Amino acid sequence: MPTVEKASSKIQNLLLAALPENVFDKIEPSLKLVDLKLDEVLWEMDEKRKHIYFPTTAMICLIYETDDGESIEVGMAGRQGMVGVVTFIGDARMAKRAVVMIPGQAYVMKAKDVEKYFEEIPDFQEICMLYTQTLLAQISQNVICNRLHSIEQQLCRLLLIINYNLQTTTIHLTHDRISNVLGVRRESVSAAAAKLQDLGLIEYARGKIKLLDRKGLLAAACECYEVVKDQYERILGKYISHHDS
Repeated sequence: MPTVEKASSKIQNLLLAALPENVFDKIEPSLKLVDLKLDEVLWEMDEKRKHIYFPTTAMICLIYETDDGESIEVGMAGRQGMVGVVTFIGDARMAKRAVVMIPGQAYVMKAKDVEKYFEEIPDFQEICMLYTQTLLAQISQNVICNRLHSIEQQLCRLLLIINYNLQTTTIHLTHDRISNVLGVRRESVSAAAAKLQDLGLIEYARGKIKLLDRKGLLAAACECYEVVKDQYERILGKYISHHDS
């Protein structure tokens, strides 16, 4: 089984890295590094959760789907978080499914181990619960963003989140995939991407988006990205003392 590095790393999951050394040593044997494939469904709402995921280089999208088949992203997790919080908070129906939006790796832990450590290790329990607060804040803010802000602003928010989590300026996403995540028409995404490209903020070609001006993206985005980031840092500040903007 691969060993999680405790040193700061671009691919390190921040929650795992934030755990005290003695706590991490206890849970490390239960962690397994796995490859997550594009569009892999990690769980469905009505399934029993078997694992919890701590992404490192993958991005996982929490999707809500209506009865008529329309879907929209309600939350995302990358290196700053985890996926599967319902394992320890009960039958909370935050999303219909969890889907891999950008392939990569994650550390996975069996649900039985999560439950055991949650009961036995106060620091592990606290960091899981604090992250759950940030996830709820993210979901609430996304509702506001999807209702009130333009597609250009939502696209900027999405790109900034991925940039922060993957620490890269090159993002592989098609317009179709972005439209599914944002819950809007593909044509609307294409128009928004073209506008951002005309402004010199991004460069887009064949499913690859290159961020040219991150400060410009921050200025063009709505306040939702900064609000969610600030809440994350405030709630988890005891464990995670510094983040990139």
